[in-house]
Amino acid sequence: MKTDVYFAKKDGILLIAYENHKQQNVFLQVEYADFAPQIRAQLICDKNYNIEKIITNAYEYPIIKKENMEIGVKYKHIWKPLMQNNIEKELDFSVQEAYRAKRDLGILIQKLQEILLFIEPSNEGLKAYSHKARELLFLACSDLECSLKKYCFEKNDRMKDYVRLIDYIDLTKYKLSLVGYSNPYKCCPFENWNKKEPSKSIPWYYAYNQIKHNIDKNFHMATLENCINAIAANIILFAVRYSVRYLYHKDDVCSNLIKSSLDYRIENSMDFYIPIYEGERSYSGVFTMPYRFHNGQVVENSYDIGKLIPFVEKEL
Repeated sequence: MKTDVYFAKKDGILLIAYENHKQQNVFLQVEYADFAPQIRAQLICDKNYNIEKIITNAYEYPIIKKENMEIGVKYKHIWKPLMQNNIEKELDFSVQEAYRAKRDLGILIQKLQEILLFIEPSNEGLKAYSHKARELLFLACSDLECSLKKYCFEKNDRMKDYVRLIDYIDLTKYKLSLVGYSNPYKCCPFENWNKKEPSKSIPWYYAYNQIKHNIDKNFHMATLENCINAIAANIILFAVRYSVRYLYHKDDVCSNLIKSSLDYRIENSMDFYIPIYEGERSYSGVFTMPYRFHNGQVVENSYDIGKLIPFVEKEL
């Protein structure tokens, strides 16, 4: 459905508010809004309360924007922040498929850690190149192409087709950094990806292509930095396909490797799905206390149950 959506922000907490199809006002408080947004609290009340007044007078948040937009809509096989429930069903994958992809990803990270035993990711070390780095760069870029192929864009055989992914998700805010080193190298592998130069605009992938076609001339491009970016790109695409929950919140080799060596963030992004909640009252909820704010403002007759409506899927 399409509706006016209000965005307000204070002390790192983002507030999203809208009127749902049942003419109920929904308020979602989002924590870690600047790097890992997730819903921490919700309030659903009747329409007779003015949304703007509740935001400014009760929550005391300044409104940063109001936009008429679709809510409760997702793109096929693309995860974004605020999709937090029924991940396997919403993204249409099996647990076995996700763990197969995690094993492939774990191999890339293990191979990177082997190289890091010999080369420090300092400003100088990042420029170091070797046959081991070339081998890993080729493996990472090959895996990346396989991941991108799953979205079936155009002829689906080269980067000028795959770059269409940026029409559906903003990858420019997805960043990873190495942890545990004096130089906490941070990379944003898709930062400048564009349709005009789909291969050249991502230097690590351009390096892979240049080496593939002329290793004698371009062997120096097989650097540690390009390897890190290529692996970071694979981690990002894994999260896009299977969610950050599958990336981090599991007890397996790949998740443990990532948690111990890499910091994954989506920084300062407003590109997320807005879920639709419906308010319901349990039998006992009829007698619950009104919702009281810290400043004494009160919302009577709030709903004690927030029912999450499954997303409507749109094809790419």
